[in-house]
Amino acid sequence: MRFYFVRHGTTINNQNHTFNGGGVDPVLTDAGQREAYRLGKMLATVNFDLCFSSPLKRAQKTAELVLQANTRPIPQIKTLPTLTEMHLGKWDGVAIDDLKKDPQIENYFYTPDRFNGHLIQAETYQDVKNRAYKALQDICSQVSPDQNILVASHGLLLTTLLKSLCAVPLHDIRKGGLVPTSSVTIFESSDGQDFHLKKWAIKPLK
Repeated sequence: MRFYFVRHGTTINNQNHTFNGGGVDPVLTDAGQREAYRLGKMLATVNFDLCFSSPLKRAQKTAELVLQANTRPIPQIKTLPTLTEMHLGKWDGVAIDDLKKDPQIENYFYTPDRFNGHLIQAETYQDVKNRAYKALQDICSQVSPDQNILVASHGLLLTTLLKSLCAVPLHDIRKGGLVPTSSVTIFESSDGQDFHLKKWAIKPLK
C-alpha cells in the first residue's frame, strides 16, 4: 500500500497568520487552488484507488483539485471526521500576534508535549496523535495491498501523525516546521502496521 498524505493549499487564515484549526473552515485562496492543482499535475499519473479527506472545505477542495488533474480513473472522495485539523478552541480564528502573552503559546510552538490545550477548550497534541492514528487504522481497514491511497488533511494533524510514524517523540514534533501547504508525503506499508517513509513534503516546481 502506498499512502500519499497531502496538506491542503493556502487559505486566507494561513496568509494572515491566524490560527487555522478545526474550529474554522476558510476556503482556499486563488493561489491555494493553483498550488493544489499543480500538485495534482505532479501526481497526474498515479492511479489512486481510494481518496480520504478531512470534512473541512480546504482539505476537500484540495483533494478535488489534485484528482481533477489526474489522468487515471478518479475515486470518490470519502470524508473522515478524524482527519479534521487540531481543534484550537478559543484560539481558532484569532491572529497569532494577539496571543503572544498567552502562557500556552510557547508550549504550543516549541514544546508540544507540554501544551495543555484543554485550558483553552482545545485538543492536546496527544489527543491529535490518538485521533490521527484512529483515522489511519480506519483507512487501512478499507484498503487492499498494492493500492494507492490519497489522504487530504491539515498541517498539525499530518505533521503529528507522519513524524510519529517516523518515531519522532511528541516533544520534537514541530522541529523543522509543519509539512508545507500543497505538499505530499509518501509512505508505504505492507500490513497497515509498519510504515516506511519514501518521500517527505514534496512540492511541485513553480
